[in-house]
Amino acid sequence: MQPGTSVYESPALNQADETPPISKTVVNDTKNIFYFDDGDDAPLPALENLQISGEPYPGHELQACGYSINGTTSCNFEWVCHLEDGSVNYIDGAKKPNYLVTADDVGLCLAIEVQPLDDRNRKGELVKVFANDNRKIACHPEMQSNIDKTLHTGHASYKVSLAIGFVHIWEAATLSIEREGYTIKCNNDLTITEKFSASTAVKIPFEKPAELVIIGSDGSEHCLRVDNEWPDISSRDEIVLTLRSFIKTVVFFKALQFILSLSLQSLEDQF
Repeated sequence: MQPGTSVYESPALNQADETPPISKTVVNDTKNIFYFDDGDDAPLPALENLQISGEPYPGHELQACGYSINGTTSCNFEWVCHLEDGSVNYIDGAKKPNYLVTADDVGLCLAIEVQPLDDRNRKGELVKVFANDNRKIACHPEMQSNIDKTLHTGHASYKVSLAIGFVHIWEAATLSIEREGYTIKCNNDLTITEKFSASTAVKIPFEKPAELVIIGSDGSEHCLRVDNEWPDISSRDEIVLTLRSFIKTVVFFKALQFILSLSLQSLEDQF
């Protein structure tokens, strides 16, 4: 690797380059100083101008890029989410310079941490940079508009495939979402209908951009895959966010009804 090579274009992201020749010569190019010997006084590996490119919306890919200096030959990557309470969640499996934003990232601050290393496995200073200029990840305006319209009308239908059995045989199906629950109807007449509750959840499998899993109130899991005829992979995230919005609304009103019933009961007891 040559000094100042972009880590976006260089194999240093994944593997070490050839070891520099041992020499007592000091190279000074007004920007970097490299000592090609085995001395412990050699500068630690480092990165410059680390940036994240790409649109920070669900269904879009982000790419970390920058410049390796001081003999950096490889890097370790960790994508992390920063929560409102100040805690940090490391995203399972997200250890590459590129990352596909999902519905799970909406409302959170997303960042990448990069640890540069040299051919002697020395670690340089950890570098962190935030996506979206350190603002929370949000939906693309068009996706948010679609979700808002569905919440207003109270129903939506999507062409999907349902995984059947342990070997995941995919059956064509229609996912229908209503205000109080959802229905999955397969072409083979299999129908799954459930009401939303506080225990209903929607999960996103890692590195499966077209899939989602609905977990019913009884713990049953329904793995769905978005139909390939949809225009882009962000459609999966739109379905996930729509389901979660309906679930949140149902849970909110059930909690409100419970509080009102307790208040009414308290008033009745007073008279």
